[in-house]
Amino acid sequence: MSRKVSEIATKVVHVVKESDNITAAAMEMKNHNMGSMMVVNEKNQVVGIITERDMVRALADKRLDAKVKDYMTESVKGVTEDTTVEEALNIMLENGFRHLPIIGKDGKIMGIVSIRDLARALADSHFLQYGKEWTEVKGTGVVCPVCGLEIDEYGYCNCGTGSS
Repeated sequence: MSRKVSEIATKVVHVVKESDNITAAAMEMKNHNMGSMMVVNEKNQVVGIITERDMVRALADKRLDAKVKDYMTESVKGVTEDTTVEEALNIMLENGFRHLPIIGKDGKIMGIVSIRDLARALADSHFLQYGKEWTEVKGTGVVCPVCGLEIDEYGYCNCGTGSS
């Protein structure tokens, strides 16, 4: 597969500023139904990610007035628009990430790709070898060519190839 992350990424990316407080960041995450958000500096460049786990740490520390920069993960690796799905997956697996920002040449965020986006792209690629997307075969009695079991109504099979 040579699909690029830019083909499957979410282009509208909600961010919080590193100077925002934890409570404001939590409200943004709630308002956008997100489990994490990229953190940007005053130049709109990605400097980290704030996750639900980070929020729990701040809550446990009773520091809801703390700044996002005090609890965010700073070691966020970004990818470029030309990064392939496979390369992005390897970066995620090697580093334990679930989200990767797509960073432009100017250092600004252009999109975000999640582990779920990659799983869907890989599943689609697998099933397209047989002429259909996985969403077309789930719950129809179609058998996964890898494990030989039926793809259920949720799109899952025994080996996980058909899962999203």
